[in-house]
Amino acid sequence: MEPYNSEETYTLEDLANWRFDGRSLAVLGFPVRHSISPAMHNAAIAELAREDPRFSDWRYFRFEVKPEDLLEALPVFHEKGFFGLNLTVPHKEIALSALPKVDPAAQEIGAVNTLKRLETGYEGFNTDGYGLAQGILTDLQCELAGREITILGAGGAGRAAAVQALRSDCRSLTIINRNPERLSKLVDSLRPIATERSISLSGKAPNDPSLELPEDALLINATSLGLKADDPLPLPESALSTPVALYDMIYNPSQTKLMDRVVSQGGRAANGLSMLVYQGVRALEIWSDRPVNPDTMNQAAKLAIA
Repeated sequence: MEPYNSEETYTLEDLANWRFDGRSLAVLGFPVRHSISPAMHNAAIAELAREDPRFSDWRYFRFEVKPEDLLEALPVFHEKGFFGLNLTVPHKEIALSALPKVDPAAQEIGAVNTLKRLETGYEGFNTDGYGLAQGILTDLQCELAGREITILGAGGAGRAAAVQALRSDCRSLTIINRNPERLSKLVDSLRPIATERSISLSGKAPNDPSLELPEDALLINATSLGLKADDPLPLPESALSTPVALYDMIYNPSQTKLMDRVVSQGGRAANGLSMLVYQGVRALEIWSDRPVNPDTMNQAAKLAIA
């Protein structure tokens, strides 16, 4: 095999001359240099290889691909024999229309984050919802079923979380977003699922005077507020006056201002590292058709961040 380094960040120029003899997997994003997915996946692949030598030539790489180049790049990845791909934002939505086959759950979310090689292209899946549900169960010991859930954010991450909550039969779902047009569009698109399952669904602005979180509600932060130390809270402090369970999709930093506020009010909080781990676990299971140990990916992820 060619001496490719899974710690490097490759480009489309590197792809044009790709000559890896093993089974190639990769994450595509822009930017993507910060991604810890190679560390997670290669640790899990090494464990699979110890049990089954068929996985000994599998390697997971990282490619920086601009959004405007993605649709032209996917056929090249296929031609070069890449068996599986992970996609980051905004590639998840862009790739959807270019795939010959899309899993119904991913179609419902409107985004794909995992691609598996077919003869004619790639089949698209979305493992974010699974990762979210398993992360919340692991870190907060919460099931989505029967919970009153509030989601902050109406972007792609918020939509994936909302679909998972509804499909898991939550008791009620409230989505909070600053952009009324985006909020209304998301709520309208989710209405058929909520109606089908008789689940109360509503959308509110962060400054809505009627906004009140029920005690022990499950709050999910699907916004980027908290990535920077000087980011404001995504909710007014007055709305966080009761103990709630918070799952913040941000994992770096490991403790956000929102998490601090929830804990100070007697609530519980967890960051999004477990979601990243479990969506990766599910992706590798799709590619390998084998169960994957989440502890292996989790340990590798923590080491990579450190």
